[in-house]
Amino acid sequence: MNREDLRTVLKLMNEGYKEMNVEFEDKTDYVLDTSGTNCPLPIIKTKKELNTMKIGETLKMISTDPGAVEDIKSLCNSLKQGLEKTMEENNKFIFIIRKTT
Repeated sequence: MNREDLRTVLKLMNEGYKEMNVEFEDKTDYVLDTSGTNCPLPIIKTKKELNTMKIGETLKMISTDPGAVEDIKSLCNSLKQGLEKTMEENNKFIFIIRKTT
C-alpha cells in the first residue's frame, strides 16, 4: 500500500468515525447542559435528571467545569449508573450516561 492509499484509508476511517460519533450522540434520550456552572451544581442537576429517567435510557451531560470529569465518574459509580463515554470538545466535557438501576 502506498502513501496515497494509506491517506485515503485514514480519511475514510476518520469520516466513518465522525458519522458514528454523531449517530451515537443523536441516540441519547435526554440532554442536560450545565455549561457555566461549577461544582456542585453539575452533579446535583445530573443526579436529579437521572432520578426522572427509566432504566436503559441515556443522558448526554455537558459541562464546562473540569472537576466534573472525576465528579461524574464518582457519581456514576456510587449510583451504579453506566458511564458509557467521556469526551472533551471545544472546552466542554461531554458524558454519556446510561440509567442502569
